[in-house]
Amino acid sequence: MPYNGAMNALNPIIVLATIADYPTIQNMARFYVYDLSKHCGLTLKDWALPADGLYESFDYRIYFEDPTRKAFLIKVNDEIAGFVLLNQIGRLPETLWNMGEFFILGRFQGKHIGRYVAQQIWNQHPGLWEVSVIPDNLPAITFWRSVINDFTHGLYSETIMSVSHDDHPPNQVIFTFNTDLVTNS
Repeated sequence: MPYNGAMNALNPIIVLATIADYPTIQNMARFYVYDLSKHCGLTLKDWALPADGLYESFDYRIYFEDPTRKAFLIKVNDEIAGFVLLNQIGRLPETLWNMGEFFILGRFQGKHIGRYVAQQIWNQHPGLWEVSVIPDNLPAITFWRSVINDFTHGLYSETIMSVSHDDHPPNQVIFTFNTDLVTNS
């Protein structure tokens, strides 16, 4: 999908995060969980607001310590707009990359930044990819289906299956595609 002048004016960039960025990403994760709770909160008890009023997230420090993982900050005109966390845990042993976590702050959503960032990440990390989504998160399924379909020209698979690395929820929608088979001009 071509980007119009408004997208160019936003000037999104992807920056490899360092351990100094860990607190920022961990703090943003509270907003990430809040966003997810809008779609998953009624069906999964894990998404209830804690008594202290602060959503918690998994500890993402591993993305800065494990060489098979990567963390990125998304910036728009020098302002932090979100994060991307990649890992190499997939349902297929030949999976090279998995979109572990992907978050765009609310004020930047709906402006094609997520689409742009995902495609840039895939271009920078070739190979077999997996993107998994909680089935109740219908907006995310719609987003990933559209972005992956456009990027791969329809050369992807989509299945619902149990994943061993996540018990909450154990079933997820899994998108699989190989960036080596994609020609983007």
